[in-house]
Amino acid sequence: LIIGNFEMDFEDGEVRYKTSIDVEDDRLSSPLIKRLIYPNVLMMDRYFPGIMAVIFTTISPKEAIELVEQV
Repeated sequence: LIIGNFEMDFEDGEVRYKTSIDVEDDRLSSPLIKRLIYPNVLMMDRYFPGIMAVIFTTISPKEAIELVEQV
């Protein structure tokens, strides 16, 4: 999933997408921050319908992923 992963807090059900970036031998800059933030937004936009389907319907997580990834 590009440069990150989904995580879920099993205590409260919070779902998040986590990314990281290597800034070794570089300075933190707007382009680096952009490369860190954009994948988060893009992945949540892409998978949000599947997450909501799992929460509010009877679709399984596997089925939701298959549905989202075929678009």
